Amino acid sequence: MKRTRYLRLIVFLWPLWTAGCSLPEPPELVVISSPPAFKPKTPQEIKTLEEAMAAIINITRQDLGLPVVEPLYIHLHKTTNSYAAYAGGAGRLDYNVVQFSVALAQGSRFHVNMEKTKGRPWSTLVKTLAHEYAHNIENSLSTVKGPQWFREGFAEWVSAKVLHSLGWQDYALSVHRAELEVARLRSSLPRLSDLEKNERWAVWANDPKGAIVTYRLALLAADRLIQQKGVQGAVAYFKSQDFKDSFGLSIRDFEISFAKSLAEPDSSIASGLKSERPEWKIGDRWRYAVREPGRRAVLMREVVGEEPFEGMPVYVMRVGQSESLYSREVLGVVATRAKGELTIKRTAPYQLLSWPMGVKKEWRVSFNQENVQQKSSHTFDNVVTVPRVEEVKTPAGTFPAFKIEVFGFQNGGLSEEYWYAPEVRWFAKTRIYLLNGVREEELMNFRLVTGKNLSSPEELLEGAQP
Repeated sequence: MKRTRYLRLIVFLWPLWTAGCSLPEPPELVVISSPPAFKPKTPQEIKTLEEAMAAIINITRQDLGLPVVEPLYIHLHKTTNSYAAYAGGAGRLDYNVVQFSVALAQGSRFHVNMEKTKGRPWSTLVKTLAHEYAHNIENSLSTVKGPQWFREGFAEWVSAKVLHSLGWQDYALSVHRAELEVARLRSSLPRLSDLEKNERWAVWANDPKGAIVTYRLALLAADRLIQQKGVQGAVAYFKSQDFKDSFGLSIRDFEISFAKSLAEPDSSIASGLKSERPEWKIGDRWRYAVREPGRRAVLMREVVGEEPFEGMPVYVMRVGQSESLYSREVLGVVATRAKGELTIKRTAPYQLLSWPMGVKKEWRVSFNQENVQQKSSHTFDNVVTVPRVEEVKTPAGTFPAFKIEVFGFQNGGLSEEYWYAPEVRWFAKTRIYLLNGVREEELMNFRLVTGKNLSSPEELLEGAQP
């Protein structure tokens, strides 16, 4: 990989963001050709952008069977001003592109706004970089721009497949998440033909739920086509721009069948299962197997006390080395402690359960969360739904459980999934979508205390031996 300075003859003064700003600094150029084999097991193994790109290029070539863009010219812009000025070619980039994008593919060139990469985990950056590199691959196959929805859907497919190959997030989960998010908006989705031109795509993308009705929807469409004809069908289409010859049906016939599949309502049968709020006892405990990118662990959760917190009766649950305070009324976390010191405090409990639990319930949860030690705060505004009862299999056994889904109220994004099992009196399984990947917990075993005499073995119910 060769580094050089990117030199450009400036024939006119670039417009500046504000009066008095200095001219934007030209970017640094990184030329990537024949990158070394590199496949990090964890995001923490990546130290440089060149290493991230090496992993992406090798995976797309070896695992996905896609052509290599070689050499690849990566332009590293130190500031947003430089990114706006030099990545725009003959003129500055569109404001929305500058505002929201971290990287941009143009032909065999790849522009990165280094100012926006600061503080972002490599797992997130790799997803973005893989998406843009997919556009480089498209550009290498044809100079003709096809429908925007397929170009972006293919790029989303590539980025999700790269994360899967790295072992950071199962591809099936990427599709699963997109399906749930799109399903909630099925009555207001655009047609694929509405997303063919970049101008219309941009209009839909600027909606508060724009990421779902553009990128997530496009991923599902691209996934459907690639399932039918393989990735080589996509390659053939980029080369020929002949949709019917590449995928076996016309673009309009595909649009109709795809829209029909999205319009199908939830076919699950509402369960009559109800569950009242359980009374936890000191000594109740649940042990979970934890999986997240590059990490496997075992986590114990145990009820160790009861006390008032700011006038609210709470259960104290030890979670690893810290403590979580759960409102007795709703069993929602209202605060956390570490070594006896308050670390997180919320203006209201995070209510993931609504009593009595039942199918088709939905409620809104809003609160302000204060990080006491960092002296910072953040407002959460979510919608919690209970769409169905599912049989969930765990190492501790198989349990009927209320499936719980948490969506952002404003952006519609799915952030968490839970399976509450009345028999367990807590979650049999959880799945949380984080910036650095998906964190999952599965119940390994549990113990429920049914009486006050903790020393009596007859009053212990064992889900499995602890």
